Amino acid sequence: MRKTPKDFTARHRRCLLAGICCTWLGLSVPAIAQPASYPAHPVRIVSVSGAGTGVDDFTRLAAGYLSQKTGQNFYVENRPGANSILASDHVSKAAPDGYTLLLTAASAITANPYLYKKLPYDANKDLVPIARMSVVPIVVMVPATSPYRSLDALMAAARAQPGKLSYGTSTTGYKVMVAAINGLARVRALEIPYKSSTALLPDLISGTLDYAMLEVSQAVPQVEGGKLRALAVSSPVRVPALPDVPTLNELGLGDATLTSWLGLFAPAGTPRAIVDKLSKLAVEFAASPEATLHFTRRGTAAYPAASAEFAKAILEDQARWKHYITTSGLQPE
Repeated sequence: MRKTPKDFTARHRRCLLAGICCTWLGLSVPAIAQPASYPAHPVRIVSVSGAGTGVDDFTRLAAGYLSQKTGQNFYVENRPGANSILASDHVSKAAPDGYTLLLTAASAITANPYLYKKLPYDANKDLVPIARMSVVPIVVMVPATSPYRSLDALMAAARAQPGKLSYGTSTTGYKVMVAAINGLARVRALEIPYKSSTALLPDLISGTLDYAMLEVSQAVPQVEGGKLRALAVSSPVRVPALPDVPTLNELGLGDATLTSWLGLFAPAGTPRAIVDKLSKLAVEFAASPEATLHFTRRGTAAYPAASAEFAKAILEDQARWKHYITTSGLQPE
């Protein structure tokens, strides 16, 4: 029977649709197979901190471990600034293929959502937790020449002179922690913001600042060098590197117990198989001899949690930080 133009058009349409479907299938095979062969090319880990910081050192150590275990290069790109917003936003908008990751401290995920009215990223929707690797105790510090030899003495002086004593902050995390302590101790002091803890350090040592909070990795060398004095640690238990320094809980400020962590994230939509593979490797890294030596030297500790456990812990941390922020009187910017 002779084919009519209508028959030809219908047949042509079917062939065209079939060709498109085959193209989709052809394109989807590598995407589906990708997790098994991942990583097939170098992976970028974006760090929220500048080069030479404790977070940067840790990120590079993790990158080296992942490179060794996968046979593919994991490299670090530093994007510091804006209280970790720049790096977090950049990764949240990256392709969800496992080739752009974020290594950040807690505040970008737990504090920023409550300190900023409009964040360019949604911490819970735009980023997927891969693994928590380390806990980072924070230490209340004063100059070695300070007359205050205990947190009680410092807070008593601040209460007696409202607004006269000054403290330095370098990130949203420190801002919240100091505000929580000040609020619970019922004191009012003058906040001096800095771009980084490195920039803050000289003013704290010289006595320009009365007090500040530092990561334990920064605090320990200054204490050992006789330049600063540690008054309290934010962790639930004492820090081995500072065994004589009491916890906030011991001092009756348990509600202000805030401990930062270091965690690895990927853009939302990253294949679950890739997330799980990275999660397993990251948790293994946290328990590795390389990481253990790093933690020992810096006074920090491994605190690994795989993806699902980490996601649950983040929600609990967010509720805790939200409480501290609202009760301390901090207003979203």
